[in-house]
Amino acid sequence: MLRASGIEWDLRKVDHYECYDELDWEVQWQKEGDSLARYLVRISEIEESIKIIQQALERILGGPYENLEIRCFDKVRDSQWNDFKYRFISKKTSPTFELSKQELYARVEAPKGELGIFLLGDGNIFPWRWKIRPPGFINLQIFP
Repeated sequence: MLRASGIEWDLRKVDHYECYDELDWEVQWQKEGDSLARYLVRISEIEESIKIIQQALERILGGPYENLEIRCFDKVRDSQWNDFKYRFISKKTSPTFELSKQELYARVEAPKGELGIFLLGDGNIFPWRWKIRPPGFINLQIFP
């Protein structure tokens, strides 16, 4: 909704994360602010995404690759996953780490807007507060 209302805002450009700075792409936006503008932004974002994918594919280095499907078919008959001992191996607890006493807010660009995650640690292995802010949260506040 933001880009369809005349504001050029994309977290991939603003926060400079991953390799988006190395690729040639533009933020797609419209200034009208109606549903047609939202539709046009979505269509132009699809075209821009294709350009990003093509540039990313050109940057992938060549080299040997592995066929993972063959490995999957080879394990079907006599797999360790069906073994009796494996059932007890899988019961091990996962390694944990203590969260420091600090606040952290991370945001990423999602298909319908900004996805935010707030984490508040208190020195324990479990966060004291953990809140996910979905992209539609701001838009839905208008409803009673």
